[in-house]
Amino acid sequence: MRASISIAIAGLLYFTTNVSAQPNKELYQLQERCGKRAEEFFRREYGPGSFPKLSNVMVNYENHYSPRLNKCFFLLIAVSHEKWTTSKDMRLFDLNENKEYGGYVSGFTADGPPLECDVQDQVCRSESEWRQLLKPFMED
Repeated sequence: MRASISIAIAGLLYFTTNVSAQPNKELYQLQERCGKRAEEFFRREYGPGSFPKLSNVMVNYENHYSPRLNKCFFLLIAVSHEKWTTSKDMRLFDLNENKEYGGYVSGFTADGPPLECDVQDQVCRSESEWRQLLKPFMED
């Protein structure tokens, strides 16, 4: 009787592990595909020579595949340094649909409110609030 129970438990564990491994493999492939698309898009649109006259602009990106939303998100981050000020422009896109979900633009004054701060019609008043609004898209 014990041998039968042990075999049944072992079979159940194998089945559960095997079934749960399949979605993880698929999720990994979707994450990889999203990362490659983001890298290709960034290289094509914002690679060397994109801002030839604006040497004071640094551009970078983050990407995230959201399994909950089944979307590949691309966060563009551009930082511009002027004499004594820094400005930041960040844009969140659904990379597959080429749809913008939100934007953040800081002014050239350190203490002032952002010039733009919203994610899907939700308005914010600071970069930290904007980052909070991004979490459902950039974290799972």
